[in-house]
Amino acid sequence: MIRKREPRWQSAADRARVASDLIEEAESLAETNTIASSAEVRRDSAPPPVQVELPAGDAAPPPAAASGTPGAAGPPAAPIPDATAAPPAPGTVGPAATQPMPVDLDRALAADPDDVPLLVERAKRLAAGSHYAAARRDLERALRRQPEHVDALLALGLLLSRRGLWSEAAPQLARAAELDPGRAATWYQLGNALNRANDLPGALAAFERAVELEPRNARALYGLGIVLDRLNRPDEATLIYRRSREAESR
Repeated sequence: MIRKREPRWQSAADRARVASDLIEEAESLAETNTIASSAEVRRDSAPPPVQVELPAGDAAPPPAAASGTPGAAGPPAAPIPDATAAPPAPGTVGPAATQPMPVDLDRALAADPDDVPLLVERAKRLAAGSHYAAARRDLERALRRQPEHVDALLALGLLLSRRGLWSEAAPQLARAAELDPGRAATWYQLGNALNRANDLPGALAAFERAVELEPRNARALYGLGIVLDRLNRPDEATLIYRRSREAESR
């Protein structure tokens, strides 16, 4: 909470803008930190199939048809193609003429249950549909196979943050930032999680790193201002809030 400042700190207009920003932040918290209902818990335990587009010729077969040897693992599932790619021209032959067909992502993972990219992709789709428990299971499985998979770490950190589990989210985001330190967005998410977990020195360092990478990142600047305010550094906070507003207006 921002303390009331004397006129020497900032003008009345600045104080009004800061108050408006804080109201927006509170509304955001109210929207994102909801408590799961019993219906959501039941839905998480039985997620629906997830559909993706895979080339027809490379679609993974069901486990029973993967090999003539019982129990043998089938070939890896094909990567998910670019959905924005243009369709092949009429009369084209060869791989370019292969038309995509809907393939059940669950079926692809049944053939290769430890395919990390597909696990991460399914987790993202499940999370987008609010199937958080199922998404978390996929991400944790992916990280058991590849503990340093940056996208899986980041996705799990974001999922935990979305559920308000800030203390659990922070280590995942910190590891992702350590492995890929050039992503300003990862440092921003880490700063946000650490701030909510009341680790103010850690949040300050994370937000500063995000701003160092992207000096005009309005959200990172705003988060940095909040932490400076919480650390009772109002002079610096006021300057950072002003920078955040300027960056947002550009």
